[in-house]
Amino acid sequence: MNTIVEYHKGIVEGEKKIQANDFLKDLSALMENEQFVTFFKKHMSSWLDIKCSITYMHLYRKFKDKYKDLNNDELDNRLIVYLLSKIMRDNKLRPWSINAIDEMLQNKKVDFFKEFEAIMIADDEPKFLKQ
Repeated sequence: MNTIVEYHKGIVEGEKKIQANDFLKDLSALMENEQFVTFFKKHMSSWLDIKCSITYMHLYRKFKDKYKDLNNDELDNRLIVYLLSKIMRDNKLRPWSINAIDEMLQNKKVDFFKEFEAIMIADDEPKFLKQ
């Protein structure tokens, strides 16, 4: 009987916390999303995997947001994936982009696209958009 009372009390208290805390509400919804849970299990099983996934997520978001700001339109996800693949396969851009995301996540004021433009201009012959 005591276990049933504790279980019910936990459910009630958990519901109150979900209603009062946006982070816990969002976390709970995300962790109940089957597609995200599959992604989480597949691609976020170690700290290195987590860092890599978060880096990709931030880059994805940066491209999407910047395109929206510049064009008032949505950037096609296939183009974002193409750009991410190009960045992560480039020996100069990959470490730079990882470092830029690290800096942004440490609450440092980094203008990703200003820095990105500078690194692209500095390269005599940017390989970024080439096959």
